[in-house]
Amino acid sequence: MSKCPFHENSAGKSLRGEIESISCPNCGSYRISKTALDGLTQKFTSVPEGWREMLSHRGLISTRDTRTLHA
Repeated sequence: MSKCPFHENSAGKSLRGEIESISCPNCGSYRISKTALDGLTQKFTSVPEGWREMLSHRGLISTRDTRTLHA
């Protein structure tokens, strides 16, 4: 089961295709592609700059979106 890559106290579930639905008490609820989620998990150990802003402006976080984040 997927969860927020930055907070252990989160939960997630797989939706159709490659979409993951994450519910995190710190970040809120969001949808993200499995590939983007895997990339975040490998690249970051803490919340990157721009993450919260991205969540507030995107209905679905894609791999392209996460490439713009900086440590």
